[in-house]
Amino acid sequence: MLRPGFGPGSATREAHDTISWKYIRSDFITYFDSKRYSSRYKVDVLSYLDKNFTIISTPTDIMRCFSKLEKGQRHLWLGFRAVFNFLEATGFNAETLSVYRKALPTFQCGIDLKVPEEAKIIADLKAFMGANPKCRAVHNLLIDSGLRLVEAMHLVNNWIEPDKVGNFYRSEIGMFRGCKQSYFAYYTATTYDLLKGLNSKVSQIAYEKAIERFNLTRSKYLRKFAFDSMVQLEVPESVADFIEGRVPRRIGAKHYMVLRRQADKFYSKYADYLVRLRSKQA
Repeated sequence: MLRPGFGPGSATREAHDTISWKYIRSDFITYFDSKRYSSRYKVDVLSYLDKNFTIISTPTDIMRCFSKLEKGQRHLWLGFRAVFNFLEATGFNAETLSVYRKALPTFQCGIDLKVPEEAKIIADLKAFMGANPKCRAVHNLLIDSGLRLVEAMHLVNNWIEPDKVGNFYRSEIGMFRGCKQSYFAYYTATTYDLLKGLNSKVSQIAYEKAIERFNLTRSKYLRKFAFDSMVQLEVPESVADFIEGRVPRRIGAKHYMVLRRQADKFYSKYADYLVRLRSKQA
């Protein structure tokens, strides 16, 4: 196989179009790490590529990879997309990549409108009482803050004493990944006690396994629950977005300060609600 980016003067078209997973895997991992994806996402993508991707010389080779898969086609699709982006960045023939991309199956990306009921959140908290304290801390933080899982994991594993604001706490996160801007995490005294009691780090994989074992609500739905609950409590949507790290890619200093003051003002409504919600665990 020729190196990615070997020019159009290749000896044969077949050599120029061939992609060997074994040959590019190491450099692809370096590229993938530079994108700062979560460790779990990286494990999933590499797992499907390792199992299904060997050598591609024609679009039919890609079609065969998907035709033999009964489950996980979307994971493999994401993996191939990342591979083609990597090859494009390293100078692989653009015309060939265009043809290979067209061989990928099409997936419909609809809007997921599911929002968990309060009763399910209460049942989850009750079921999780006997779980590992580190996993309980992550779960409670997700309910309180509406953060993405990767952001919650970052906070839990790099936790420092937060600011106390009224009846809740505020931790600075400062995670900026493309259009995902997370400035702060807001959470209740209950979650503060759980976080303060931790003496070692927790892995995202361990938390996700615990979620599966106890059949609990996944993080993306906890995020929806938090947002929906705040809006029902008459927290302005722009403030709820700010609390959950859903803000414009560029935000001026003046607008940022306004949103932070509003978040400090309105989050107490959600914090009070969470106190009432947790009292129903008994």
